[in-house]
Formats: sequence, C-alpha cells, structure tokens
Amino acid sequence: MRIKLITLSLIPVLFLAAPAMADKHKSCGEGEKYAEMKKHKEHDGIPRMLQGVDLSEAQKSEIKELVDAQQTDKRNEMKAHWELQRKLNRLAFNDRLDQNKLEAIINDATESHAEKLAKRAKLNNAIFNVLTTEQKQQLQDKIAEYEQRKQD
Repeated sequence: MRIKLITLSLIPVLFLAAPAMADKHKSCGEGEKYAEMKKHKEHDGIPRMLQGVDLSEAQKSEIKELVDAQQTDKRNEMKAHWELQRKLNRLAFNDRLDQNKLEAIINDATESHAEKLAKRAKLNNAIFNVLTTEQKQQLQDKIAEYEQRKQD
C-alpha cells in the first residue's frame, strides 16, 4: 500500500517536469521519427494487431463498427481519468495528505482500470470472432512472435 501511495504521489511531479524536458529531447528535431509517429496515428480504423492479416471488406467494416462503438466509451474514460488526476493533484499538493481521500482515489482508479481491461478484452474477443479460422491462426502466430520478441 505504501508503494502505491509513494508512486501515486510522484506522478504529479513527473507531469510537471515533462514540459520542461520536452524541448530538450533529442528526437524532437528529427523529422523521420515525427513522420513515423504521425503515420501511426493515421490508420483506417483497424487495430494494429490485425496488420498483415488478410481481411475481406465485410470483415474490415464490421471491425471498424466494433472499434467505433468503443470510441465514445474511451473518450468518457479519458475524461474520468483526468478528473481523477486533478483530484490526486489537489490532494497531493496540499499541506496535509488526507489518507481516506487518497484511498478513495486509488480505489476509483483501480475500479476504472479493471473496467477498461474488461472492455478491451470484450472488444478483442468480438474482433477475434469476426475472423476466419485461418485468420485466427495468423493472428495467434503474430501474437506469439510478438511475445517471443518481448522476452528476448
């Protein structure tokens, strides 16, 4: 519990330090990294995990509908996340740290995170069920390859 409290109290400090360090980052002047990041944002609504999997147009449109349905929820989740951050900042940058309020914020954040994980799992499962058996195998191979690279 103490580690969580310490970690959560350091987060606002990191947010305050980030803008001061942003202009000194060496990749800010490099055009190719920025172009790659920009390209990453411009996608056709299909999750990156499905790149390289041959999808029919019907599958693409169905997957786009599933993803678009989640976008509204994601926006609301982000608003709730930033509201929790504001509460945490107000609490942390006070003369006295109220332990009860801090625990309430931590509980809210934990519940919010659990809901977010459940929604992501349901979306991924719905997308997976749109795929054919061959496409499912391609995706599973791709995921196994990714996990293997992460372990090395």
